Amino acid sequence: MPSNLWNLSSKLDFINIMKRIAYISLFLLCSALQAQSFGQNKVQYRDFEWSFISSPNFDVYYYGDELDLATFTMEAANEAYEQIAKHLRWNLKKRVPILVYHSHNEFQQNNAVGVYMSEGIGGVTELFKNRVVIPFEGDYKAFRHVIHHELVHAMINDLIYGGRMNNVASGQVRWSIPLWANEGLAEYLSSNWDTEADMVIRDLAINERIPTVKELEYYLAYKGGQSVWKFIAEKYGREKIGEVFQEMKRLRGAEKGFKSAIGMDFDELTEQWHKYIKKEFYPDVAGRDEVDDIAKKLTDHKKARNVYNVSPSISPDGGKIAFLTNNLSYFDIDLIDAVTGKKIKKLIKGSRSLDFEELKFLQPGISWSPDSERIVFAAKSGSGDALYIVNVDSEEKEKIPFELDGVFSAVWSPLGDKLAFVGYEKGASDIYIYDINKKEHYNLTNDIYSDSEPSWSPDGNSIAFVSDRKNAFNKSATTSQDMISVDYESKDIYIIDVKTKSLNQVTRTAYNEDYPIFSNTEESLFYVADSSGTWNLFKYDITGRTTSIVTNLLTGIFQLSLNKFDDAMVFSGYSNRGWDVYRLNNPLDLKEVEVEPTKFVLNKDFVEKEELVDLRKDKWRGSDSNQSDYSRHIFAMEYESYNEQKVEANQSTSIRNTALKNDTGDYIPQSYKTRFSLDIAQGQYGYNNVFGHQGLLIFYFSDLMGDHQISLALESQISLSNSDYYLNYAYLKNRTDYYFTLFHQADFFLTGGYYNQFGYPVDLTARMRHYGISAIASRPLNKFNRVDFGVITHNLDYKLFAIDPYETSNTVVSSDGFVALNPTFSYVFDNTVFGYLGPIDGFRQNTTLELSPAMGDKGISFQKLKMDLRKYLMLNRSYSFAGRLFFGNSTGKNPQKYFLGGMQNWLWGTGTTNGVDDGLTQEWRWRNVILDSQNESLLQDIYFSEFAYPLRGARFSERVGKNVLLTNLEFRFPLIQYLQIGFPFPITLGNIFGHVFMDIGAAWDDTREFTDSSLLQSKYGNNLSDDFSPWVRTVGYGIKLPIFLPWRIEAAYDWNEKGFSKPQWYVSLGLDW
Repeated sequence: MPSNLWNLSSKLDFINIMKRIAYISLFLLCSALQAQSFGQNKVQYRDFEWSFISSPNFDVYYYGDELDLATFTMEAANEAYEQIAKHLRWNLKKRVPILVYHSHNEFQQNNAVGVYMSEGIGGVTELFKNRVVIPFEGDYKAFRHVIHHELVHAMINDLIYGGRMNNVASGQVRWSIPLWANEGLAEYLSSNWDTEADMVIRDLAINERIPTVKELEYYLAYKGGQSVWKFIAEKYGREKIGEVFQEMKRLRGAEKGFKSAIGMDFDELTEQWHKYIKKEFYPDVAGRDEVDDIAKKLTDHKKARNVYNVSPSISPDGGKIAFLTNNLSYFDIDLIDAVTGKKIKKLIKGSRSLDFEELKFLQPGISWSPDSERIVFAAKSGSGDALYIVNVDSEEKEKIPFELDGVFSAVWSPLGDKLAFVGYEKGASDIYIYDINKKEHYNLTNDIYSDSEPSWSPDGNSIAFVSDRKNAFNKSATTSQDMISVDYESKDIYIIDVKTKSLNQVTRTAYNEDYPIFSNTEESLFYVADSSGTWNLFKYDITGRTTSIVTNLLTGIFQLSLNKFDDAMVFSGYSNRGWDVYRLNNPLDLKEVEVEPTKFVLNKDFVEKEELVDLRKDKWRGSDSNQSDYSRHIFAMEYESYNEQKVEANQSTSIRNTALKNDTGDYIPQSYKTRFSLDIAQGQYGYNNVFGHQGLLIFYFSDLMGDHQISLALESQISLSNSDYYLNYAYLKNRTDYYFTLFHQADFFLTGGYYNQFGYPVDLTARMRHYGISAIASRPLNKFNRVDFGVITHNLDYKLFAIDPYETSNTVVSSDGFVALNPTFSYVFDNTVFGYLGPIDGFRQNTTLELSPAMGDKGISFQKLKMDLRKYLMLNRSYSFAGRLFFGNSTGKNPQKYFLGGMQNWLWGTGTTNGVDDGLTQEWRWRNVILDSQNESLLQDIYFSEFAYPLRGARFSERVGKNVLLTNLEFRFPLIQYLQIGFPFPITLGNIFGHVFMDIGAAWDDTREFTDSSLLQSKYGNNLSDDFSPWVRTVGYGIKLPIFLPWRIEAAYDWNEKGFSKPQWYVSLGLDW
């Protein structure tokens, strides 16, 4: 090579550039891989063979022999569509797919939505394909409500976003609908107004500061938003709802749309809504009692900082109460003293074990054995539900599995030999009996109607329960399709004889009764009902067949339980935006009271009217629309034809008039066929301080069920060898998931240059290519355990080109490279539960073995073992400890290195090392000494070495070796729950957390490095302090600010033999590890 090189022509400078490449690009790659190394599993316990039926507006997908359920879904959707379309002044431009699962357990196995569908999620509408995904759980009224609710979202997506997430990602739609406006309207149109919504808003008006409309984005989005829309509809007429959304779309802004349609911005809307609430609910207060006026409150959701303390069950001897309590997104069972409310213990931890994957809180039920020693309850376990009998002292448990779609609300018989429970199977929820001694069960009610809340009579001969069957004693409805015409708007109480199965109807009303429970010492039955607009306690005289109301409450009580002496009743009550457990003494002594109806009940007929003018311009597809009015324009490629009137008419005829029913009027079943469609296409942009501006165009494709997923990313150059691209295919249909990836990356950078014989500059440009194929098989054993098998081929190619513009030639000056084949095996366990910014309780671990057998002259040979163990201990809802232990080891002919130090997504900040500012040493965030000019394994270090972090206060590669050990300890706590700033610009922040930490780690090649300083000098250089060792220790504190992204600001202190350094400040991005 000519001697007159200029700029970065030395190998040392080339290495420095390569180090920057490694630390920037590989650091991000390692971060992404680490994010995928944990996580709980969606387990496909069964294979789904899908069929579908079609109507002009919907495709309903079902599996098995549930055509009747699909027909019910279709008819409910068609009915809901007309109501929603009138309110929004909009007709669907494309049929909406509705995916119906037979149970919540099978709903959790869906691949259409990426996240896990926990117990509290009754359905979801996703925007990629505008799919509605819902489970049927045995209650037709609730199912119909969910269908209606989710279709509101689907039609809003079609109206505002063109039914495609791509329009949002591509920037064609640059605004979003507030959560309260979206969810609130879905609730308002699907259920109008009811006693539950009335209770929540009445309680809010009396006991709490009413939130502003903007604050509804953070809490009470559903019921608060529902109330706002009720106010708008009653003040301006229901026609205004559609006008608001049309104006939102035309003006491309939510608040602008409200201002244009009703003349109020959000501040003005808040003021008027608050006045409306007070006017509506203050008259209901007079003469009514708060729940704690009539009973002793045993829990306090405010102090516990939770919302739900529900399903209380008092032991027969009256000494203890077991109840469900939530902490963020999961539920536990706590045991408290029945008199004082003092906590005895946490009996069951939900969502953290294989037995108790999820506790049933939507249809809860806890019951005591007659001897007050054991409880029974239902929980999700693996592919189905089971009943669990748990001894409250020893905590020994017995699992009772069932081959049913769902199991809920178990109750122990007075003799202790049987259990009654709600079972769901083949489109119906019934009361079942389980014989504990014979270990057999049978269906007691066995019909299509929705039965719930069983309660044993004291003699064990009868069971009271709640049902929507009305006067149907002869099982006139036999299928899901028959339930289309059944009136199940209210539920009544029935008593069934366990032996003869004869049925007696206790109540016959137009309102709802619930939670019946027999008295043990007299012929009485207690239950709750909303006849007056609030949920009060009723007493039914079984002998005289008379009913009396014995409370007059402002909100309501639910889930009744009596001890065997009848001198104590416990229940859950709603007040101050939360549920608590209450104890009522001597309920049999309560006298009948007079209760005035609430304002809602008095005006119910008016409130439930849905009279509005149908202002849709075209009831078919809007072909009469004025194309200059962009409120009806659809910004989506696949819908462009609808923006042309002539083409639109043709499309209308071809799609809407397809034969969808047979000659008898039944929908025609069709088999599902896998077809790919684009989910989203978007550009991703980044800036690299070596290569400058970089970007990728990414396309995501999938089939309707999400079983087949393809992603393609491109950064195209003239030659494929000079381009970046990858192609990934995921096959998720069966229990074992398969992932296949083809990848190619090419990086160019200027390393120097020289002048040729004619005096013209010649650039020395390096190109590094990394390409190969990977295949991974991931086998979930259950929700918390899985094993991953994978293999990846690596081809590394480095070439240095001399680019002579005078001779227009590219000459390869030098080249290098190697190939590798890496099989991997991983075992992952993760039962953690999450708080706002990361895991707060549970345990997770990843143990990975990676091999690299030698492959010819260019192959490398090594073995690598990694163990990452993390334990989280939650003290309460907001406080938690976190501990982590990471160990790595690499052996073989070409052992790989671990780089210890630094932190994830480190953006700003440097510190001091051994008392010297890192900036003064020109080393900044990494040690230059690690990769020196004699490094013969440069490519291996870049592509196969691994970062071990966080080690805050230390640079990247502060220590390096074939072995690494890292320990992290953190205590996490809340700083500010809610913060509103008005200057210099208005912003609202919430859930600001702080933490203190200790990081200790070491990396080494030879254990003698811990005692022999000469080995360290040969490795890190001669300018080492006397106390230099493979160990690095730091302590510090930090704050996490969720401002659009999870920002972390931390101060770290070096901790060595001389003490602590000055604080070193860092800014990074990331959630809690």
